[in-house]
Amino acid sequence: MLIDDIIYVIVLLLCIGFGEVFRGFKDANTKQWVSTGFGLLVGFVVSGVHILHPIISTVIAAVLITNLSHRTRHIAAFFFSFFYLLFVFRLCDWYGAEVPSTHTNLLQMIITLRIAGLGFEMNSAVESLKEDPNNRTYRAMKNIGFLDVVHFSIGYIGLLTGPYYTYRTYWDCIHNNFGDYIDCRGQTLQKLKKIAVAVVFHLFFNFYYPISYVYTEEFQARSLVYRIFYVYPSFFNFKTRIYAGMMLSECVCQMAGLGAYPTSSEPRSGLGPTDYKKVLEMADNPQKLKSEKMDFETIHNIDIPEVERCFLVRKAMKSWNITVQYWMAAYVYKQFPSKALRTAATFMISAVWHGWAFGYYVTLLSLIFFLPVEDLYVKFYKQSEDNSFTKKGLWALLYFLRFSCMSYLGIGFQLLEYDNTVYYFTNIYAAGHIFVGILYIIGRQMKPPSIVETDKRL
Repeated sequence: MLIDDIIYVIVLLLCIGFGEVFRGFKDANTKQWVSTGFGLLVGFVVSGVHILHPIISTVIAAVLITNLSHRTRHIAAFFFSFFYLLFVFRLCDWYGAEVPSTHTNLLQMIITLRIAGLGFEMNSAVESLKEDPNNRTYRAMKNIGFLDVVHFSIGYIGLLTGPYYTYRTYWDCIHNNFGDYIDCRGQTLQKLKKIAVAVVFHLFFNFYYPISYVYTEEFQARSLVYRIFYVYPSFFNFKTRIYAGMMLSECVCQMAGLGAYPTSSEPRSGLGPTDYKKVLEMADNPQKLKSEKMDFETIHNIDIPEVERCFLVRKAMKSWNITVQYWMAAYVYKQFPSKALRTAATFMISAVWHGWAFGYYVTLLSLIFFLPVEDLYVKFYKQSEDNSFTKKGLWALLYFLRFSCMSYLGIGFQLLEYDNTVYYFTNIYAAGHIFVGILYIIGRQMKPPSIVETDKRL
């Protein structure tokens, strides 16, 4: 794991440094080929011969997307990209081929999102252009060809673990050069300082609370309280590593100028500008751009302060891997035909996207049962009188639940394998699941005092 992390960090730092070179190219065609060429180089460095997987899947997807009608291509792109990821790529040892490296898996994961998302983007653009053929908001989507799909899928920016961004965001980076109007280097240096702090915390907690300790006989001899408590420092160790990785990925985008937009266009993580007309106005008036406030909100992938201080699991989830959360919401949750099953379907797609490991399913599917408990107590919290002891107590309970839920279920993302995951949860008697089950029963049978009094007044 340590060697993998070192390779990962070195490659990302090289990608960050390359952004200075990339921004120097102004011709759109040159920028496309430079991005794709460097993306292939990065892929080969971390994957070797396994770079063939991203290339093959991208080529087939490009054929589907550019040859099928808009009624079917988004569905075909979605199912093909996930089929390739799950059954061709991740089960290749079943066919006698060598299992690809962890880094190749990360690369294939983000390409899967890009391909599947592009089909939906193009479909939305076609429908909008039917109503208004002169709608410039979707001009980037009008003439997407085979090579455009390839360039978008394999471009180096965000190729390792994201963040996810739309084709329109990619197109703006290539054609509009908004990165020339924001201090890419200064913002990246500020983020690198935060990354250094996260790395220090990670190294400290990884030394004293490594996840490998749970496999030892010494750990098994510890008390039940200690074995349960261990989820807290081990998860802090895990999430500081994720914090550093996600911020490094953001730095790659920032140095390349990708995701830079006028703040007045109200950009959102993953989606990009919500007011794209403003973007077009600015693109037509470079002089005005010089005085416009710019930001990188489009590629902002993790809100660490919000994750740490919020008291709800739902809010913490929305602040974690934000651009992928956008993708899941836009292309799974909102597209799923059954409203009753949307949440379960979204968690399932998220689990299979991460991998076949049992730990992913324990973590993500358990949330289906944890969230209704949180919703129950949130209802009590909202109905309680302001500044009452009950409201403060419910806030404290919800914060403890959020903190504990993420730490407890996060162990699945660390142990991964079936035997390890089941062994650990059995060893602590599935304490978190039982605790939440008890809270649900209590919540269904009683109400906090202040709520009862409020109901009487009504």
